[in-house]
Amino acid sequence: MLTPEERARIQDEERKRIDEEEYRAEVRAKLRADHGAPPKKSNALAWVVGIGVVVIIGGAILFNSNFAGAGGQATRTAGASPEMEPKTRYVPVDQKIATGQIVVKANGYVQYRITVTPVMLEPTLTGSFTCSGGSGNDIQAVIADETNFMNWINGHQARVFWGTEGKETTGRFDVRLGLGTYYLVFSNRFSAFTDKQVFLEADLNYRKAQTYF
Repeated sequence: MLTPEERARIQDEERKRIDEEEYRAEVRAKLRADHGAPPKKSNALAWVVGIGVVVIIGGAILFNSNFAGAGGQATRTAGASPEMEPKTRYVPVDQKIATGQIVVKANGYVQYRITVTPVMLEPTLTGSFTCSGGSGNDIQAVIADETNFMNWINGHQARVFWGTEGKETTGRFDVRLGLGTYYLVFSNRFSAFTDKQVFLEADLNYRKAQTYF
């Protein structure tokens, strides 16, 4: 839409043009009168039509200008600006595996199954334990994959990621893991009659990618 100032300017210019046309018409009429030709009347309808045409053309120009500007803005909005591009950060995660006291029955064991997935970056299993019960206040423990866990618990040779040196009262572990499934195991199979109480803290720590804008 034209502003009042733009509309007034266009009308003023059109009036000047009409005044010039009327002046020229009067001069021509005067010349014809000098030669005996009848004077020609000014056409008021032409003046009105002229004003309307100018207003319509001005409105069309302004509309096209606004439309082009809106289209450009839409294009810029559709294209991802650097501020709106997704960014990635890595946040630490502490997944609790066990906390507090557990009871390991005589001739038995307690196991914790741990699964490491591709979204877990730099996974590390950390923790500590303290055992009480029986004459030695001791326990056996390992961190192993499923195959080696089964071999170890049944007294066969096994390759483990971490293990106690035989039977121990207290210990700590800090083991970097890869993708797969693992077991943290506390075994009391060497004791035929006495249960053991184990105070245990175990956490799986890793970093996880997080997308933000």
